[in-house]
Amino acid sequence: MLSLPMENTQKVANTRSEHRANTKTSRLEWLAEAKKLLIEGGIEQVKIDRIAKNLGVSRGGFYWFFKSRQDILETLLADWLKIENDPLINALNGHNDTPLDPFFRFFTRLLRERTYSPKLDTAMREWARQNKAAADAVTHVDNRRIEALKQAFLGLNYQPADAFIRARILYYHQIGYYAMNVIETEAQRQQYLPTYFKQLTGFDLPNEILDELYKK
Repeated sequence: MLSLPMENTQKVANTRSEHRANTKTSRLEWLAEAKKLLIEGGIEQVKIDRIAKNLGVSRGGFYWFFKSRQDILETLLADWLKIENDPLINALNGHNDTPLDPFFRFFTRLLRERTYSPKLDTAMREWARQNKAAADAVTHVDNRRIEALKQAFLGLNYQPADAFIRARILYYHQIGYYAMNVIETEAQRQQYLPTYFKQLTGFDLPNEILDELYKK
């Protein structure tokens, strides 16, 4: 059996110890903290030192996962862009028993704000004001969501032109709601939901759906 000299054995042990110290956080944790800082203070707050401090680790741990600050910013943007990470798209593209199902899921996501983060979307829009890549990403996501809403309206037998405009009205209404920083409790949003649903889709929200929402 091959044995290492004592000196080399110690070097290997030290290297492993250093590796463990530098990687006690994961890539996902660095990304999650970067996202949190983006939401709380804007893109200017997403700095390596600040992320490391919040995670309680040294700056050196960052470089096990990312090449630079630009690298983690690009990763943040790419992660947000992934269609599988978009809760609104996921809501609209799920299994449907009735043509209204996409809208039930869509409005529920907006109402609950559990899987969908309007604060993250708002932070991305603020970033887009000063960065072309972010602006392109926001435009892409907006167009993708509007197209999905259009398809949902087509499922309700609206004509293509009407479906497109209704999709834009619904989506822009919600963006404006967040841009104005309207503060409402979940109970208030739930109270207004039937009227919003009727005005924005042209259909009544069935009582059984309302009953199901009230139970949760």
